[in-house]
Amino acid sequence: MKEDKKQRYKKAGINLGTVSAIAIVALVIFATAPRPELEIDDGEWHIVWQGNLASAAENNPGAGVSGWMSTFYLDYAETPGTCLMNNATNGAYDGWGNVSGYVNADDQETDLASEDPAYFVVRCRFNDTVCGDTGTLMKHRVRCALTVSGDETISNVVLVGDDDDVAGGGGAFVSYNGSAWLYVNFCWDDNNDGYRITDDGSLAWNVTISAKY
Repeated sequence: MKEDKKQRYKKAGINLGTVSAIAIVALVIFATAPRPELEIDDGEWHIVWQGNLASAAENNPGAGVSGWMSTFYLDYAETPGTCLMNNATNGAYDGWGNVSGYVNADDQETDLASEDPAYFVVRCRFNDTVCGDTGTLMKHRVRCALTVSGDETISNVVLVGDDDDVAGGGGAFVSYNGSAWLYVNFCWDDNNDGYRITDDGSLAWNVTISAKY
């Protein structure tokens, strides 16, 4: 009788060890087996406004619509990261003493003082459809491309909404970020002595505004 009990205990131990071994093998197989990659759709870039930019309020792209609001020259003596983050949603830049060449309508002309160094600035707004309804809109999902010809040349230089370092050739400065709207001032810098127009010269601007969704 005692011998039988010993055999039963021995068999139970072998069975338990077998189960443990199977479990360990199963874990190793799971850990080393190839797994399907998780793909996240980050969206694609879409043009939300495009036009030529050749005054009192900002352009209104339309009710609830993303797009261009104004373009202007910012005096090169200013610090863009300071003054371009001040004004929230109300366009008053045309009244600033450090702003010139303000335009708020497509395909219009305006005069600029010659040899007056400045930054190029394009002011845009984006709705929550194109940059995420998250309470704080995602600035890395918006961008603006600027092309300038004439006395100065900028060849389709793109700034993204989170490019906040002017030292790199430009910057994007968020002046308002709410649950429904994101306002961004895109600013281009030549990293030298500022962009300027010559006596009796001319500049032609073209802007393409995009968002990822």
